[in-house]
Amino acid sequence: MVKQCLPVFSISCFLCCVFLSSFFVNTLLSLSLPRPDQIEILLAFKSEFPFPNCNFSTYSNPKTNSWTKKDVNSFDGVVFDNETGVVTKLELYGACLSGTLNANSSLFRLHYLRYLDLSHNYFDSSSFLVELGRLTNLEFLYLSDMGLVGEVPSSISNLSRLTELSLSDNELTGSFSPLYNLTKLSSLRLSNNHFSGNFPCSLLTMPNLSNIYLRQNHLSDSLETMNCSSSSKLEELSLGYNLFSGRILEPLSKLSNLKNLDLSFQNTTYPLNFVSLAFKSLENLILSGNSISRLNTRWSGSPNLRSLYLDNCNINEFPMFIKDLHKLYILNISNNRLKGEVPEWLWNLPSLLGLHLSHNAFRGSLPIISPGLMFMFASNNSFSGDIPLALCNQSYLSVLDLSHNNFSGSVPSCLGKSVEALNLRYNNLMGRLPDIFNKNGSLRLLDVGHNQITGKLPRSLANCTSLEILNMESNGITDTFPFWLKDLPKLKVIVLRSNRFHGPIYSPQHPLSFPDLRIMDISRNQFSGSLPPNYFVNWSTPLINMPQVDEWEMYMGDNYEYDYQPSIFLRNKGLNMELEKILKTYAVVDFSGNRLQGQIPESIGLLKSLVVLDLSNNSFTGHIPSSLAKLTQLQSLDLSRNQLSGNIPQELGVLTFLSYMNMSHNKLTGQIPKSTQIGGLPKSSFEGNINLCGLPLQETCFKENVPSTPKTQLPKPPKQEQMLNWRAAAIGYGPGVLLGLAMAKVLASYKPVLFFKLFRL
Repeated sequence: MVKQCLPVFSISCFLCCVFLSSFFVNTLLSLSLPRPDQIEILLAFKSEFPFPNCNFSTYSNPKTNSWTKKDVNSFDGVVFDNETGVVTKLELYGACLSGTLNANSSLFRLHYLRYLDLSHNYFDSSSFLVELGRLTNLEFLYLSDMGLVGEVPSSISNLSRLTELSLSDNELTGSFSPLYNLTKLSSLRLSNNHFSGNFPCSLLTMPNLSNIYLRQNHLSDSLETMNCSSSSKLEELSLGYNLFSGRILEPLSKLSNLKNLDLSFQNTTYPLNFVSLAFKSLENLILSGNSISRLNTRWSGSPNLRSLYLDNCNINEFPMFIKDLHKLYILNISNNRLKGEVPEWLWNLPSLLGLHLSHNAFRGSLPIISPGLMFMFASNNSFSGDIPLALCNQSYLSVLDLSHNNFSGSVPSCLGKSVEALNLRYNNLMGRLPDIFNKNGSLRLLDVGHNQITGKLPRSLANCTSLEILNMESNGITDTFPFWLKDLPKLKVIVLRSNRFHGPIYSPQHPLSFPDLRIMDISRNQFSGSLPPNYFVNWSTPLINMPQVDEWEMYMGDNYEYDYQPSIFLRNKGLNMELEKILKTYAVVDFSGNRLQGQIPESIGLLKSLVVLDLSNNSFTGHIPSSLAKLTQLQSLDLSRNQLSGNIPQELGVLTFLSYMNMSHNKLTGQIPKSTQIGGLPKSSFEGNINLCGLPLQETCFKENVPSTPKTQLPKPPKQEQMLNWRAAAIGYGPGVLLGLAMAKVLASYKPVLFFKLFRL
């Protein structure tokens, strides 16, 4: 019996091995072999854009550069289907593509595409939009920030499988009707375009649409006539910064599933009464920039409201209904007309994490805030007294802005241990800044400017490896230059203006590096000494090379938690001005108002990103370095009130962005550089020198060559013509001169008496 079973067992094993082998071979082939025709299409698409342009953003990536026929695994941004080998996903966000995407582009041969993202590329025509209707398998289409113009083409309605569509940040106009047939659409993003006219109610009744973003368009007229079904699945509606008039909340209150609503900054003259409306599902409500009414009634809306934005609403009394919002975690009531003391019940809201009270008229002492608070903005009020020590118990406090108030006393020693951003500028704080900054801290911004702080800088600041902005301006700090900050890896801004700092700013033992520095303002102190020629050689990369920044993070603080954007005061073009937002590309060096001497280092020309350079009111001597002409981004240059001598380098005339230059009160001579920008400056920019001439001064640079009486001046012939004229003169005058000499000799030989009488010799 056993022998009879052996052949059957052997056959079974053989068949099993064949099946397994076939399975593994087919699996390996399906996983490793994209279809050759798909590879050819991708390479053809790559050849349509042979020169990627990555000047758009720091985060741009020329993904198509990796596409090669030799290595099919190198197709960055491409996903092939494991079974069929066709391209199903093309993710080319910020791929540095620019030029013309033609209607016959290879892109439209990728018929199996389900996901296409071309956002943040710049094609010079929008005609390709029509051809996208051929990609009927698309489920996700992202075309934001591409400079698209014109109307949404009707061919878009062919994309019946589309679930997400983004056309935001373009210049699109016209009708929404091509979108109505996209019945599977769940998310529609059309913000930052030029759509106008009535709001299309048909969008709200699309069967699967849950998110609509139409912020910053030109939609107008009233919503009162809108008759949308209450069964809409819409959960998020963003209509901020449009031009709606009339009553706009009542019609939208029919959307029973709505969770997030943005109606900020509309054109309506009707006060918004949202307290008594249903909105049973609402969680986040933004009504900024509108007139609000009936704020002292009880809240009848959703008990789940989590964030409420009522800033810039001209409110003059604190809304009592907020007391009932036990799940509220963000309240923004800034930029109103609120006065008096903050109600104590506000600090008892159990879920409150973030509070905006800035730009009101609150007074009195700062109340004890909720222990769970993570960020608090209370600037530009009239709070007074000491900063409460209760802040030391705030374990989660990340951002604290108490600037522009009347706080007095000293800075509590506990504040630097956990906060990420601490702004105490423009108060009456005094005493020494506590030495409290440890290595475990996450401090990114410290601003105590315009107080009465004395003593030295806390040396523990050297432990703050996350520190980006340090502002100590207008205090009474007495210290030497903080060489010990030079290696902080993220330090972008140093402002020490108007203190009592003294001593040299150069030390051979401590060469400055500042790896990420953009702005250094040490003006109006008592710094002294000279600077070596190579002083700026090792300065930060962003100052030497223009930093590329992403459009979403253009300003310092864009990446801070809770979107806190700092501001600073700087001197630019001879004026003190506030930068409410600090561009990451804004580069400044201000050493003015000190006692620096010696020559201006030639290495200053390495800082090619500089926008503002101010070395005025020092004792610099020698010549102005010609390397300044390499600062092609320079807009403001001030070298006034020094002891500089010699000529102003003519090369400065090539600085096309230079709109302010002050060379007054030096010992300069010679001609002012010729350029439209410099010639249009006021005369005061060059006064107080020894002998400057040229525009904008009236003194001409060629006085010694000006004839005493006006005569017609013949144009000066070219050099070759001058040589020919001299030869002609020699030919013409030569024989005459020889003949005259011969006649004089004859007369002298035969009539000597007559010769002497004629010439009185």
